[in-house]
Amino acid sequence: MSINEEIERRFVRLSKGQRKVAQFVMSNPTVVIGNGAAEVGRQANVSESTVIRFCYAMDLMGYVELQDKVRSDVMTQNGGESIQPTYFSSKRNIPSFGKVMQRDIQNIQETIHLINDNMLQKSSKWMHEAENVYILGTRQAASIANWLSYTMKTLRPNVKQLRSESDDIVQQINSMGEQTTLIVFAGDKYSNDIQTIVEIAKKKKAKIIAITGSALSSIREYASALFTLSLKKQSSLDVIPVVFSFLHALIEEMVNQDKAQYEKYQQSYEQLENNLLFLDAAREKQVF
Repeated sequence: MSINEEIERRFVRLSKGQRKVAQFVMSNPTVVIGNGAAEVGRQANVSESTVIRFCYAMDLMGYVELQDKVRSDVMTQNGGESIQPTYFSSKRNIPSFGKVMQRDIQNIQETIHLINDNMLQKSSKWMHEAENVYILGTRQAASIANWLSYTMKTLRPNVKQLRSESDDIVQQINSMGEQTTLIVFAGDKYSNDIQTIVEIAKKKKAKIIAITGSALSSIREYASALFTLSLKKQSSLDVIPVVFSFLHALIEEMVNQDKAQYEKYQQSYEQLENNLLFLDAAREKQVF
């Protein structure tokens, strides 16, 4: 039974405040998925405790379980959407690589319905307005963090990738403040290094954008914005295209804050990079 069907079945037994929450949940599933109980309560014009009591009235363990059920229903509703091949006619046999790419497309389309647009816009604004942007990812996520760091460095200044083994990691963490945006890639179980860094960042009032594969990840306690990109029955290979597509969208939204500014900076960066390449080539030829 879907969460909406369960709500309809129990609706008459809910209190007046809980009914407001019920109606809000049914009408705004993406808001529920992307926000905490306090924000849902604010938008539904009830208290956070009323949202929690609604969860208990639905025989749920808490708000996180409500989010999981709503997310599952959204995925189920959109899981049957057909994907129209762009490069292959449905009458032809699609080669194996084409099937893999079509699966990537479907995973990305399913993820679109799980992302809260308001939270995405807010996150892109934090990235745009931040004095410093730090990017953190360990293990498998380190390569993704490295790509995001390099890409953002071509668009704006003061972008740094945090590395726990770096000599200046303490100085970088200590420099965080209200004008800092920290982007964190964290799984359900993440390292103690990430735990320590996000705890300090939150105490320093930095904006923390967390990208995780599980809504149950404890990183949610520290995140200013949480994006859960993992879909059911996905392998880690399936998730990678989804993550990069999401990051592409996030960067584009940041650029949309001031396109002229970002285009000017990017041109300046590319010119400087070309000059450095010329100097390197000249040294090799012993021009100087």
